[in-house]
Amino acid sequence: MPTITVPEATYQRLSLRAAALNTTVDRLAQPALEQIALQPETSLPPLDPPGEMSYGEWKNGMDDGQAIVESRADRYPPGHAADSRRESIYEGCGE
Repeated sequence: MPTITVPEATYQRLSLRAAALNTTVDRLAQPALEQIALQPETSLPPLDPPGEMSYGEWKNGMDDGQAIVESRADRYPPGHAADSRRESIYEGCGE
């Protein structure tokens, strides 16, 4: 099943709300996500093309993403290694 990433603070608020309603975060979020998915594309905010991003912005985004993965280490299966280094992406290629 696909997953999405949300800020940790948002996830915590969703978890509390879901617990109060005796449901899961997935079930709580599903109607809102479905509503967004059904909106016409013209109602969505425009996205900046990737080429408009400076190296510093890109690096900060990658660092933020890695920090999110590391902060959620308890959610991954045993032995999972979160590693987005360029070298790890290409391990085993060309052998």
